[in-house]
Amino acid sequence: MTLNDVEILAKKIVIGVVIYLIPVIIIFGGLWLTSTLLKKDKQLAGKDYTVQP
Repeated sequence: MTLNDVEILAKKIVIGVVIYLIPVIIIFGGLWLTSTLLKKDKQLAGKDYTVQP
């Protein structure tokens, strides 16, 4: 294998890792955001927001 072959192989590995990580980041980011929003809703649900006339 020449140096050029190793360089191409390294580029392909890096691109593969990036392509793998993008969906993983999106999925875990969505799960984190959903968890954060549900925790805020849970905190707001415990408060009394009735309006007195």
